[in-house]
This record gives sequence, structure tokens and C-alpha cells, in this order.
Amino acid sequence: MIHRISIENFFSVSEKQEVNFRIPLNSPDRPCFRPSQSVESQRLPMVVGVYGPNASGKSTFLRAITTIAWFVQHSFGIGPNNQILLFQPYAQIDWWNLPTKITIEFDSRLSDAEPSSLFRYELHIGNEAGRFGKDVAYEALSHAPKGKFRRIFERNGQKFNFGSDFDISAGDSRVESIRPNASVISTLAQLNHKISSELIRRLTSLQTNFYGLDKQQNSVANVLGYYAQNPKYLAALNRELSRLDLGLQEMKIVTGPTPIALFKHVGLDREIVLLQESMGTRRFIEIFPLIQYVLDTAGVAVIDELDTDIHPNLIPEIFRWFYDKERNPNGAQLFFTAHNPAILNEMEKEQVFFTEKPGGKSTRIYGASEIKGLRREPSLMKKYLSGELGAVPHIG
Repeated sequence: MIHRISIENFFSVSEKQEVNFRIPLNSPDRPCFRPSQSVESQRLPMVVGVYGPNASGKSTFLRAITTIAWFVQHSFGIGPNNQILLFQPYAQIDWWNLPTKITIEFDSRLSDAEPSSLFRYELHIGNEAGRFGKDVAYEALSHAPKGKFRRIFERNGQKFNFGSDFDISAGDSRVESIRPNASVISTLAQLNHKISSELIRRLTSLQTNFYGLDKQQNSVANVLGYYAQNPKYLAALNRELSRLDLGLQEMKIVTGPTPIALFKHVGLDREIVLLQESMGTRRFIEIFPLIQYVLDTAGVAVIDELDTDIHPNLIPEIFRWFYDKERNPNGAQLFFTAHNPAILNEMEKEQVFFTEKPGGKSTRIYGASEIKGLRREPSLMKKYLSGELGAVPHIG
């Protein structure tokens, strides 16, 4: 579960934006709030929605989460002579020489034998105007197993300090393999460092339709291939399709060089192919395994434009999966961007965040609960559309 994130000098964000997802103590109990896996007295939202005009920074906000997770897992694979491309500074000359900084706090553990605790990971990527390459200027991981943060490791450029919890010394020969363009964790996991491997294993529970600089465009073959290799997920999908899509009984996969999906409908004498299905059905088939996987693994789903082609009545149903303690027993979270304002009426104000670029400046991120005088009452949608909450497009 994610507690907090701060973002500085990253794509459309210039000045540091701190976003705290923790639920205030005076907020009422709601099914959409759940105690943290590591700090029982602290509640967190199971679903977080981000709203704002086009090009206001909604995707930048969520991309900060997925990019830092990608870097920890995969940066060793960048290669020794290749460049870090994922961390772009704010496109104004005053920011080109300043580092990109992202800090994230989240629940995790160093091994299955240990209880969950609060972790803090901080990454600074050095930028230099006129130079294509980027290096890791600072990287640190801490955790708070007894309520106070203590260092697991800290890195300043190519100087490393390791805490006793990390089970490696600065003199270990594996440390020499940590390149300026790769994460400590990503590198050591490749070299059989047990704790790094465990941290990366846990990060695989973050699922997203982002990849790198752009949204991941999974090919039809990839999505259908996943269902073919995971019959449990195909069976779960069919249960939902038959329940939610009137007349649709089953999707089956015909394997071959390219997997093919065939759909059986009530009243039809032959099966139809995926391209004959509605865009909404196809979109649901695309995102369903991401959502189901995080529910199964207590992970985090980060989905850009969740409402694209999806019927608005289906979105609250997806929310309910995250609120249901049987379907989501261990606190999986969903973070999404959307434009459909009707979804706002399905959410509490602590779940809603906005992005805007006031006067053409850089992205500002703020929560609905930070808006002074915003009462807990129905129709966040009306207030948003009226402009009371900000983050709406100004036309004309």
C-alpha cells in the first residue's frame, strides 16, 4: 500500500509536489478506507482517482509511481553504454541542470518471515543541459520496523553505505558492478543478493498500462497469450463477462502461432471474434488481468484512463472489488486517471486528487480534502463541473 509520494522536476512537474494518501483521523469509517499493512492505526484509500484537464499532469503523477518501480526492477538491463530515458526534467531551461527527485513511502517487508513495515525509497537522477546521459545522483532505502526510519542503504553517486539490515558490505565484490545508470537493488538482484531479489519479487505485484515514457500498448496477441497461459484468469474473466455483459456467455482461446479469442453469445449460432466485440468489452478484457493480479497479490494497479470505453456503471463495480475484504483480503490498491465526472459521486473526497497548470505554469497536485470548506456530501461531480474544485478546462 502506498502512503505518500513526492515529485520534483519530472516531466510537467517543476516545484516539489507532495501527495499524502493517508486518511485523517477525524474522517469517518468507510469501506473504501483500510488500515495500512504496516501501521494499523493509519488508514489508506483502496482506490485513488486523479482528475484534471488534458495535459495537466494526471499521467505524470501516476507515471512517477510506475517509473520508479520500473527503475528499481529493470534498470540493470539498460546496459552499460545506454542512457536513462525515463526521467525527463521540466522543459524549462532553469530546470535542465537540476536533478529529478522522487520519493515514495509504501508498505513492504524484507522477507516473508518479517512483519510488514513502512519503507521509504528516494531516487535522484542527475540532469545536465546539453548532455543526453543521466546518472543516479542519490538513492536510498529505509524502513521503520519499530516506528522510526533506519537506513537500509544510501548512495551518493558511486559511494555506498549499507545498513546491517541489507546483509551486504561496502567491500563485497558485487558492489563494484553497480553502474551509474542502474539501481542498487536492480543490480544486486542480478547477483543473487537475497534481499534485493525479495524486494523486486514484491514489486512485481505493481501492475500498470504504463511502460516507460508511454502507455503500454499490449498487443492483442500478448493479452490473449496471457489468458492462454493462465487458465485461472480466463475462468475468472468468464465469470465476470457472463455476469456483467448481457448475453455474453464465454470467451475461449484458440492457441496457435497467434492466439485467437472466440466469444459465445446467447441466441447466436456461431462464435464471434474479438474485433466484433464492443470496445468496452475489449477494454475490460485488457485491464481485467492487471486488476485481478493485484487483488490476488495485495499489489497496486496503476491504470491510466480507466474510464476509456468502459460503461460508467462498471467502474463502481471494479471499485467494490477493492473494497470487498473477501475479494481483497490484504489491501490491494487501485490508482487511476479519468475524465468521466460521474465517477466522482462514487468516491469520498479523501480518494480524489486533482492536477492543474495554473496560468500555463507547471503541474500542481492537490487533494479534494485539502479544499477549504468542502463538505462531505453527495455530488462531488456537480462541484467539479461548476469549477468549485478547480482542475477543469477553460474553453474560449
